[in-house]
Amino acid sequence: MIINHLPEKCDAIIIGSGAAGLIAALSLQSSCPDAEVLVIEKTDRLGGTTTYSGGICWLPGHRHMADPSADSKQARQYLRNIFPEIREDHLEAFIATAPTVVDFMQDHGMDMEAIEDYPDYYSDIEGSSKGRSLSPAVYKGPKKIRSLIREVPAMFPPFTVKELMGWGLHRFSHWDKPLLARRKLAGHETKGRAMIGYLTEACLNEGVQILLSKGASRLLVEQGKVRGVEFGGGTVSSRVVILGCGGFSHNPKLMKKLGDIRQPLSLANEEGDTGGGLALALEAGLKVGNPHCWWMPVMKLYPEGQSKPGPVLWVWHPMIQDRSWPGGIMVNAAGKRFTNESACYMAVGEILARDKNPDLDKVWIIWGKYYVKHYIRGNTSFLQPAKPWMNKSSSLAELADKTGLPLAKLEHTIDRWNRMAEQGRDEDFSRGELPYDRFMGDQFRHGHPNIEKLEPPFQAVRVHPGCLGTNMGPVIDENGCTQLKDGTLVEGLYAAGNASASIFGNKYPGAGGTLGPAAVFGYRSGSHAAELLKSSQ
Repeated sequence: MIINHLPEKCDAIIIGSGAAGLIAALSLQSSCPDAEVLVIEKTDRLGGTTTYSGGICWLPGHRHMADPSADSKQARQYLRNIFPEIREDHLEAFIATAPTVVDFMQDHGMDMEAIEDYPDYYSDIEGSSKGRSLSPAVYKGPKKIRSLIREVPAMFPPFTVKELMGWGLHRFSHWDKPLLARRKLAGHETKGRAMIGYLTEACLNEGVQILLSKGASRLLVEQGKVRGVEFGGGTVSSRVVILGCGGFSHNPKLMKKLGDIRQPLSLANEEGDTGGGLALALEAGLKVGNPHCWWMPVMKLYPEGQSKPGPVLWVWHPMIQDRSWPGGIMVNAAGKRFTNESACYMAVGEILARDKNPDLDKVWIIWGKYYVKHYIRGNTSFLQPAKPWMNKSSSLAELADKTGLPLAKLEHTIDRWNRMAEQGRDEDFSRGELPYDRFMGDQFRHGHPNIEKLEPPFQAVRVHPGCLGTNMGPVIDENGCTQLKDGTLVEGLYAAGNASASIFGNKYPGAGGTLGPAAVFGYRSGSHAAELLKSSQ
């Protein structure tokens, strides 16, 4: 039920209401029905940054794979290959529990769809595969549930991720517009909001209590055990506390803990992603690690030098497919290409944030005539004229003048690209040679899905380092248990999702590489906590 006051005590407190927190609450409550489980959210709506996402979970070995057991074995090798430093206890826990979490969510009413053709992000690495990513189907639950979910910009139509991949983001004529209109009218939810809808309904059905607009200020840890949490206006005693309260990407002070980086534009929840979990962990003396973000190239949808005119999701655009479509390239301040534009956003975003080359202080994406005629530029379709900040230019000389890029080097870069485009092969960075590149490109095109010549007129927009959230936080064991700086486990204190140190380090194995482990370790935290509570009864 939804409550409106802090109780003096309960059995378990879950701080944060994103996917990690709600799955932890559901896992704990369903395993220990008599426990008093309380989810506390510091904002006035549920869902956190999960609502801003596609709701995709990377969970290998799930029930929709042709051979789940073989896929789990293959995924184990893949994770070792992309991140050799992965802890064995984390790896085995993730691989063993991923299929269980899918079944658990399905059994509690969440309809999860497999995106069969979606490749892993490092698709050239042994062990990679397709179809490990799942996303929620349409949530049609009660209005009273839907009214609790965090709002997202109306610019996001209510299609599922699977539908979008089948229709094509840029192919408006193939969208089922009557279906989308009916969903919009009915208030049905998709993507991340659908996930939160399903989980909220399941939690309330199991008896989980939820309290909104109450932020945690301090963890009560004594003699290696958690005793409760201090909140503004009171203290709640509890034997179990699970941190599921996201990251700190909107907290400039805490972001400095990531080291010497170009500060990213964060696409995470502005109200919630302010560092509660990390701040609580540091104050309590917990061991923290993994100073990284979920990196993402971002473009601003307004002129450089102008103050941000609205919420981040209105005016900062995550460049997921934009870099992959044919007819566009990225260049640095020297007018040179510097990477495979179609590589996964984690890899490209990390270059923008961490590479020390000063030429990367100012990066541009340049579109030619073909791109502008066929694809979306941020939130501007090919049916719309260029925005003033897109630096529309009839020639490279004009574009160089508007952007400050060196003309001679820019001409050389475009000439070389066009020669390679005629052959359909990127000899410099192998763009378009991997399954992931091609999937994120224009796979519906009769021609190369990633490569096309750049011809005038041109347009160009700055590309900034950005992030989907942070993944630095308390170091956890295979059950999500946290530890003090000396390595001593804290009884009853857990963390999951972006409130914990990612088990994947600085790698993003596939679509849903954030929510997949958030779901797994939210589930494992809740299950382990349930056993702790049972042992004391």
